[in-house]
Amino acid sequence: MTHRAAAVNRIIVLAVGLALVGFGVYAIAWDVRVPIVREWVSRYDRELITALPQQDWWGWALAATVIVGLVFGGFLLAVDLTRRRTSPVAVPDPESGTYVTVDLDSIANGVSSELAEYPGVRQTRARAVIERGLPTLLIVVTADPTIDIADFTRTSEDIASWVESTIGGEQVATQVLLHLDRAENPATHDEP
Repeated sequence: MTHRAAAVNRIIVLAVGLALVGFGVYAIAWDVRVPIVREWVSRYDRELITALPQQDWWGWALAATVIVGLVFGGFLLAVDLTRRRTSPVAVPDPESGTYVTVDLDSIANGVSSELAEYPGVRQTRARAVIERGLPTLLIVVTADPTIDIADFTRTSEDIASWVESTIGGEQVATQVLLHLDRAENPATHDEP
């Protein structure tokens, strides 16, 4: 999710929350007989309010509300759940002074291949995504439960440092997620 999508979500949640708190306070004030709220309620035209559902446009208004709500909700879900693909990164060539365009998916696959060589690693998957507005190399590693986690972490950090130096100071994060397979339960033998 991008920073903009997170900000939109927070604004929507704040608006809905404030509206619900306002309606709740209004209802509680009416229930505890706050004079000003009782006066406001007494000014409502009850005949007009009870006749609203019988108007010809009422069904269309409800249908439009449902459709707008579904479209808006679907749009928010699409924005929130879609991980945006990264665009190529321009890396300066120190010798010529020109820029070379680098595909982050290729770098992610290279990091994945490096980590796949580590003893105990069974599978790796890689992709480049935008995570909270930052291009990120996401590598998911599945490994044997007996893997040396401390040494694997050091190796991952070394590779991430190499990526940072290779890209030439561009703001690109490297995220390695390590999943360990289940450990096999040793068979228990009863002694005679």
